[in-house]
Amino acid sequence: MALFQIFLISILSSCMAQDEDIMTPVVDIYSELKELKATVDALTVDLNTAKNELAEQKSLIQLQKQIKESPKVAFTASMSSTEDTHRGPFSTETKLIFDKVLTNIGNAYDPVTGVFTAPVKGVYYFRYSGSAFSSHDMGLSIFKGTARFVSSYEFNSGERNDQMSNGAVMELDVGEEVHMRLWIRTWIFVDPRYNYSTFTGYLLYPLDSTSV
Repeated sequence: MALFQIFLISILSSCMAQDEDIMTPVVDIYSELKELKATVDALTVDLNTAKNELAEQKSLIQLQKQIKESPKVAFTASMSSTEDTHRGPFSTETKLIFDKVLTNIGNAYDPVTGVFTAPVKGVYYFRYSGSAFSSHDMGLSIFKGTARFVSSYEFNSGERNDQMSNGAVMELDVGEEVHMRLWIRTWIFVDPRYNYSTFTGYLLYPLDSTSV
């Protein structure tokens, strides 16, 4: 009887040990879930980075397309003369005609009238330079239509030569005009070779009808 009890106890102990093995997980689920979450987080970061890079590439492609399709408008002009001379002084303010075209991409500047006409709605930049002997004052203005926009004035300094320049950014609608004027009782130097006095303008970027 004692041997049977010992045998029975042995069998029961073996079964209990097997039950404990069955209940014990083979894999650490929490560690696996933690690693899986780290992998998902890393993939999410990579995906967001790829999305941002794609958005930047699309913006760059769109900008390149706009630049390629944008109208090309730029000019620089001086005043022609067969000798060193001056325009002015005049008894009234006078429009200056820069008839010696150095650059006129887009042909928006008219060297006959001295007027630039905006071919497209956009933001433009204009600049001028002026030179003169100091026997008289020198005054110059850029006009947008009939309105004075920016100006420069050089009093008789007593030196041999006077120089001046100025520039402005303008928003223009299609057909709006820009030109330069010489102030009353002032003058500006004109030379046949060096182009000291010039009028320049170019389109910075076009604006569509919905731009503000």
